[in-house]
Amino acid sequence: MPQRGILLLPVALTLAVIGALAYTMAREGSMNVSTVDAQYDVEVARYLAASGLQVAKWRGSVDDCDDDEAAYGTLKLPGGSVTVGSARESKGILTVSITATTERKSVVALTRAMQMIDLDNPKAATFIGKGDEDTTIVKNGTVNLANADTLTATEDAAHPLILFKLSPELDRASIIQADLKLTKKSGNNSQPGRLLSVHRLTREWTKNASWTSPRGDATPWATPGGDYVETPAASVVIDPGSGAYNGTYTLRIDTLVQGWASNAKTNYGLLLKPTALSNVPFISFDGSNKPELSLRYYKRCT
Repeated sequence: MPQRGILLLPVALTLAVIGALAYTMAREGSMNVSTVDAQYDVEVARYLAASGLQVAKWRGSVDDCDDDEAAYGTLKLPGGSVTVGSARESKGILTVSITATTERKSVVALTRAMQMIDLDNPKAATFIGKGDEDTTIVKNGTVNLANADTLTATEDAAHPLILFKLSPELDRASIIQADLKLTKKSGNNSQPGRLLSVHRLTREWTKNASWTSPRGDATPWATPGGDYVETPAASVVIDPGSGAYNGTYTLRIDTLVQGWASNAKTNYGLLLKPTALSNVPFISFDGSNKPELSLRYYKRCT
């Protein structure tokens, strides 16, 4: 019997250790749940505060840029409430101090200065560049550029570049819609996969730009063929029907233009990148039916 008891001792010790571990894990698990719940509640408060800031900005923007409307007192939102302590507008900048409180009483206070937008007065404008604000860069001179009033698109051989200089009123405006309109002059019948994509250029260039240089001199592009954002802002199918369509093609580039409005210094224009296109001409700023950028927007409060 004593021997049997000795043999059972390791088993008892093992069970005791397992029991202790189980208790510790359960206790830590309970503590972790409480910690997670507390952290979750703080994050809810942060989201409430961020939402309150945007509501204050919207309230001020829909009433002729008036900060009185932004000071809405206490606003009930899902998960808690937001209280505006102060709202002050100066030259279109709304400074708001708010306190967000969750249903479990977590509190986050924020103060932000935000640009207001005049949401009461939507605007429209169309921009057309000058003759020196577009060009076609060509690889190895293999593309026919005999006509000065055209921009020629050829896959891996010719990229049209276009620059639209926006007016100062577009500075920090909110873009509702931006339509790029291009007019195809002539071309062949449809072929599968014929696309024209619009890309944002990331470097300044001149009318003398070439395939290897943005200025046509010894200064090179980082990549031959132009420096641009690889992801296209928009694409359009060329000659989508049973034959050639020589007319206007429209591409929505809202996000791209919003970037220019938010930071005018990033506006280096557009690069047109063709896929399965060969010597397809579009009318340039030197021709009739010039490229157009048509915008609908809300201007910033001033």
